[in-house]
Amino acid sequence: MSTQRDVATHANVSSASVSRFLGNPASVSPETAQRIQVAIDKLDYKVDYSAQCLKTGRYNHIGILAPGIGPFYWEMFFSIQAHLGDLGYFSTLFFTRDVESNAHSYRNMVPPFLKKKQLDAIIFFPTLSPEDDALLDQLKAWNKPFLLLDRPLQPDLFAQMYFDNYQAGHQAALAFLELGHREFLFIRGVADSPATLDRFNGFSDCLAERGINLDASRQLNGEFSSVVTYDVSAKAFPTLPAFTAVFASNDSSAGGFMRAAREHGMHCPEDYSIIGFDDNPEFAPFLMPPLASFKQPVMECGKQAAEKIVQLINQESEPIDRRVFQPVFHPRESLSVAPVKPSHGKGNTIELVSLA
Repeated sequence: MSTQRDVATHANVSSASVSRFLGNPASVSPETAQRIQVAIDKLDYKVDYSAQCLKTGRYNHIGILAPGIGPFYWEMFFSIQAHLGDLGYFSTLFFTRDVESNAHSYRNMVPPFLKKKQLDAIIFFPTLSPEDDALLDQLKAWNKPFLLLDRPLQPDLFAQMYFDNYQAGHQAALAFLELGHREFLFIRGVADSPATLDRFNGFSDCLAERGINLDASRQLNGEFSSVVTYDVSAKAFPTLPAFTAVFASNDSSAGGFMRAAREHGMHCPEDYSIIGFDDNPEFAPFLMPPLASFKQPVMECGKQAAEKIVQLINQESEPIDRRVFQPVFHPRESLSVAPVKPSHGKGNTIELVSLA
């Protein structure tokens, strides 16, 4: 069985260079990396990770803590794990919530992976829950690198990356207003999701600047689910106020609402317009009509997250780092000019406010 020293001899480099390459291929020159990889392939060298861990105290193992599953997380996990693999690391996904009951999985306990310390770092997607705040405190005391994703926190005390959901919500409101809409609905996601809160605040703040109040009667709780949104919307339709525009917290919610609306005689975009979020490539462009939506640069964020956490492990980057990614709006046929008169509900008369 070939050893690391055999690889070094065959590649005509030092054992230290081979060790650095195995830990992080980018830590050696491209020419050296190529020679080492050729030697590894030629000698069929297999890394003895157990011995390497004992020697270095590192596991080349990164934990990803996330609250659940869904298109956003699937894409993010894929990007992070693919790029970590390219950098010589593997990862394990830990759910911070029970997927079926949506209850927090770590109530009143220190997560076992922190006790065992068999991780070099953690990428954490915290919600607005007290449990995740407590888990964040535990990570601060863990004395190993961690990176926060998808929840902006002040002040800048650690590395974090997130999407500007507030600005996207503001932009969605402007898109509706510029087409003459003045009567709105908002479909919320999971209650303690930072993205839900920021999208709502950006949307409602923009409307408030025009004297339009998005009160509780104009909000539906969709929990980022097409099924939940459909059920909630179908039950609420008889009592909904008049509306011509709907902003859904994600594309799944938009799809659920569109079906409920169609069953109650409302058709998009003739009777109302709707904007979703995530621009899911599997169905957003293929709904009838195609759904206007915001595309988050998830793949790029995942790539940068993988690179950043490895840099933190190798002490090659500042531990305090805030990166904000901007969602891109893709208008489609579900967005149209406001109808002359809403076709549903009595609603409240709202004075038109000039955008000039």
